[in-house]
Amino acid sequence: MLLTAGAAGAGAGYVATQEKPRSQVEIFFNDLGRSIRHTTRRISAGLPGRRPTTYAEPTSQRSVASEPRSGIALKIQRSTLAPTEVHKGEQVTLTLRYMIMGTPEKGVTIREKSSLNRDGKELTVLKDESSEKENGTWENTLSFAVPEGAQPGKYTVTLLISAQGQTRSTQRSFTVR
Repeated sequence: MLLTAGAAGAGAGYVATQEKPRSQVEIFFNDLGRSIRHTTRRISAGLPGRRPTTYAEPTSQRSVASEPRSGIALKIQRSTLAPTEVHKGEQVTLTLRYMIMGTPEKGVTIREKSSLNRDGKELTVLKDESSEKENGTWENTLSFAVPEGAQPGKYTVTLLISAQGQTRSTQRSFTVR
């Protein structure tokens, strides 16, 4: 069975060479897609308009003042995945906690993406959403059931957040027994 990277969502982005494996792949993605649940909540608020610590670019002439740089600060504080060993049908839960500071009062667009990978190839995107976020600490929880069609082995989930040209990511793995 051959799976291609870059799936746009559960059940998409695969090529199967035989009808029987294709049905197994379809069942896998359909089961996975039906089980995905996610929530986002704000853990704590940051101060409105507060900027991260600024710094001045070094200059070769001491008399020339440089403008301090400022912008948003985006940091992953914690990511977890449990359990790390599962059987088909069992739930996997991921948590991503991140902090954002330096946003304008109206907030900033944050993209949150999670993808399921195996053997270095993206099998499917579990979540890909953008929303306005204000300063503070945010926590995303994503859970899904391991499909009955999952092959035994190691799977990796890549968690990514991005805003204003900054991207932060982390990976967590689990093994299907």
